[in-house]
Amino acid sequence: MKRRTFIRLSLLAIPAAIGAYFLLSFDKVLRRILKADTSELNLEEGAIDRFLQDAKREHFWNKFSLSKKMFICVQHFFSSLGIKLQYHTKYRQYRSVITGQFLLSTDFFLNKMDTTQRITYIGFFNPYKTGCSNPFSSIRFTS
Repeated sequence: MKRRTFIRLSLLAIPAAIGAYFLLSFDKVLRRILKADTSELNLEEGAIDRFLQDAKREHFWNKFSLSKKMFICVQHFFSSLGIKLQYHTKYRQYRSVITGQFLLSTDFFLNKMDTTQRITYIGFFNPYKTGCSNPFSSIRFTS
């Protein structure tokens, strides 16, 4: 193998390895995001793990392409260091989608968003498979 070919292959292998690392750590990033966003809530043990398993079983993460997954991983890494990169608001939007899906899968809204109560994981929220219910109905939040 010529030296130039080796250098070209090395230059292609390095970004591929970095991309594979971020792709393989996507589950870890999701777990960290959910733990950080729900740190003030009284969650049951294992709720986040069961949500991630059910979301994978329901193919929920397929709505995020490879580039979006890498984008979330990179943005999360830099925002955990306190550095806001370009398109940080887009990252916050993706993060809100993930956290919102998790909270809809719990009984948080059914308990009138009471943060003092124990929050249990019910099951993965899929509006096409669950019965007709509106967790944001004003009937539930009257005192």
